[in-house]
Amino acid sequence: MFVRRFGFMAAPVLLVCVSIGQPNPASQTARQAIIEMFSGGEAAFKKHLTLEMQNKVEEMTRNSPSGSPLQMLAALKTSDPDSFQAFDLGPILFSFNNPKQHERFELQIDSEDPRGNEDVMGLSLRLVRNGAEEEMPAGLRFVVNMKKQDSVWRLDAVTFAATLPMNDPRILTESWWGPVLYSAISPSAADQKTTVVTEERPKLSPLRAVRMIGMAENIYAQNHPGIGYTCTMADLVNVGKGLDEDGVYRFMDAEFAGGTYNGYRFTLSGCERKPARTFRVTAEPVAGKGAAYCSDHTSSLRSSDDGRGVTCLVAGKVTQR
Repeated sequence: MFVRRFGFMAAPVLLVCVSIGQPNPASQTARQAIIEMFSGGEAAFKKHLTLEMQNKVEEMTRNSPSGSPLQMLAALKTSDPDSFQAFDLGPILFSFNNPKQHERFELQIDSEDPRGNEDVMGLSLRLVRNGAEEEMPAGLRFVVNMKKQDSVWRLDAVTFAATLPMNDPRILTESWWGPVLYSAISPSAADQKTTVVTEERPKLSPLRAVRMIGMAENIYAQNHPGIGYTCTMADLVNVGKGLDEDGVYRFMDAEFAGGTYNGYRFTLSGCERKPARTFRVTAEPVAGKGAAYCSDHTSSLRSSDDGRGVTCLVAGKVTQR
């Protein structure tokens, strides 16, 4: 009797334990679905297409002698984590690194609007060169609509927008577009000798510097799950440290390690306990004149006109990126 009763009670407990050990597809977020879609190869990409699109792809595959039209996506997947990275947390969705040119393209999440079975993300493309964000000739923005179908997040629509500043004469300047892009637009220019004028790289504004520190914190936390966020600025300077034939390059300017940069004092706090799940960063004008800027693990950027970091954290006004 005891054995039979115990077996009756143990069965549901065993089922619960087994279910805990198995991943629940329904718990995947829309963001994680996008990451899987664009970093998991052909099968993962097809998984997150709508069922109607999947049926069409299968039909095209059967009728095409060259095979699946999605095979080229498998070739885009890279095995080198230093050149392509995806991020579950933080403002960056994907980053594409080019160490030889000391540059990195970042696909950043500017907004997200979850609506139950729908999720709308606003994305923009940013360029970071030699540790500093650079203005791009054309502003590239995307709106990605994800919708649940049979409990799976699927790509429902993508809206693409490009802004070309026709009121800015620099669009006619070769150096603003870069030699590589210029050569792609005008193949004959590749055979011509190009004169490169070297200018001193402008420093980041304090607002952009605060945003860059937030990005570095998210990268550091993902690379060090046992530590989480860090309160040591030097850790963030080296978070993207690499080596190529030209020497060492870093995610952020080495000047940040000293705590001051471009006339501002940067302070990290709220990340003393390990593993740290939160952090705060403030930027205060060294001379005492000017606005203060701040942010935290939620990626909210704020400012305070009195130049005090404490005021910014407590009652700062939200600032556009």
